[in-house]
Order: sequence, then C-alpha cells, then structure tokens
Amino acid sequence: MQVKVYAKLNLSLNVYPASGKFHNIDSVVTSVDICDTVTVTPRADKRVTVSGCSSVPVRQNSAYKAAKLFVNAFDSCGVDISICKGIPLSAGLGGSSADAAAVIYCMCALYGADTNDNSVRSVCAQVGSDVNFMLRGGLARMRGKGDDVQFLPYCPLYCAVVLFDRGVSSAVAYSAWDDLPAQQRVYADNDALVRLLHSGDVKGVSRLCCNGLQPAVERIDGYARAFTKFARGAEIRVAMTGSGSAYFAMFSSLRQAQTAAEILRGGGYNARVCCGVPCGIVQL
Repeated sequence: MQVKVYAKLNLSLNVYPASGKFHNIDSVVTSVDICDTVTVTPRADKRVTVSGCSSVPVRQNSAYKAAKLFVNAFDSCGVDISICKGIPLSAGLGGSSADAAAVIYCMCALYGADTNDNSVRSVCAQVGSDVNFMLRGGLARMRGKGDDVQFLPYCPLYCAVVLFDRGVSSAVAYSAWDDLPAQQRVYADNDALVRLLHSGDVKGVSRLCCNGLQPAVERIDGYARAFTKFARGAEIRVAMTGSGSAYFAMFSSLRQAQTAAEILRGGGYNARVCCGVPCGIVQL
C-alpha cells in the first residue's frame, strides 16, 4: 500500500511551562502540499523493516516506532516500510510524524483496524505529539501535549516557505524557551485566529501568526535573526513553524505567495511556494 503524506505548518504555537517531561502547547496547524511518499508491505512475521531514511537510525525512526507499537497493540504481523522523503527533516514541518502517521494509516487498512479507534489514537500519541493530527490532517487546533485535537473547517491558504540547512533541535528550542525572560515570551490569540479562519479572512490570519519558540530560537542562533531582519526589510511578515528551522509567510492568493518567494530567493534564501490541503494522507 502506498500513500502520500503531507507536511504541516504551525500557524501559531503557544508554549506553557513544562508539566513533567513535556510543555503544554496551544497551536493552530494546517497541512500543506509538501509531502513524503510511504510504501507499506505486510509481512508474514512480526518484524518491521525501514528503508529510504538512512539519516536516522532505524530504532529511532518514528515510522519504525509506530509500526512496532501497532504490532504490539493489535497483535498484527509486521511490515516492510519504504520512505521517499520530500519533507525536510528538522524543519518544524512534521516530517517524522508524517511518516509515522502514514505507517499507522496503512497498517489500519492492511490489518483491519479503524483509524478512529482509541487504541489507534493511543499508538499515535505514544509516537509523537502531532501524529494524531497528521493521521487526518487539514486544519486543526492542538492543545495539551498536542494530542487534544479539534479539527476545523478547511480554509484555502497559500504560503512562501523558507528552508534552511541548519537549525536547532526541539529539545534545545524548548530549553531556550525555559530560559527566556517572561517579558520576552509571546503568545498568539488562538481564539481570534480560529474565528478568522472560520470567516476566511486569510489576511487577518497572517497578522496573528505567532510562534512562542521563535524569540527563544532567534536569541540563540544567528541564522534566524538574520532572516527575520531581511524579511522585515522586505515588508514580508514571517513566522517560524514548530521548533524551526523553517519559516513561512501566509497569503490569501497563490500569486502573492509566489511574489514573496521570488523576493526571498532574491535575498539568497531557499524559498518555495506551498498551498494548504484539506487532508493529511492520500492513497496512491
């Protein structure tokens, strides 16, 4: 079984003090048309294999973890997983979570499980905080550790996304947020953001896009500071997605996103245009 699984952008990301090992969040997220292609083939035994993602050790790979958890939860046979990467890793676009969601989606279909089953949602939550969102995709608000997901009506969105070949890890970004003075912490008005999405006011949405980790990352890494300075000079409002390193600018039309991407590329940045999509996974 082969599927295309989409990346995500955090239109907003509010971060709150850690409770135990995890920080609680409140984030509005959308699927976008940057994707991985994942092929899942059933086995006659309980083994799980992964190919096509050599940059991550197999046992640390989220797709592998998802498959092993599914085998244990449903006493199913294993699978061979092949991943063709299109979502950059360590960019805040949910690439590893997307692959995990794709594997769970395929294993549900291959072994007769319901993706809405509580046991499936539990498997998703054990793999990663945004896997439950990635399994369905579209547009949603995520709270708590990220597995409290409220899905929203789809709203067409267009973005210029800038990718970097460097960044900071999620652990470092959250640790930097812990060290950030309270007066430097920023929060999006997610209630207002959701209302604007419901009304289709994308220009209003773009003004409210805000990532609480962004000041922390820009405080410790020069690449982010240099980029946001350039974007401000070009009068392009940008926000970071996830814990970085990717940034995006939101627009209500494809042409506006294309124009912004051209300006950013003119500044030497790796910019591309992407569009929102109403789902997370498409079977091929």
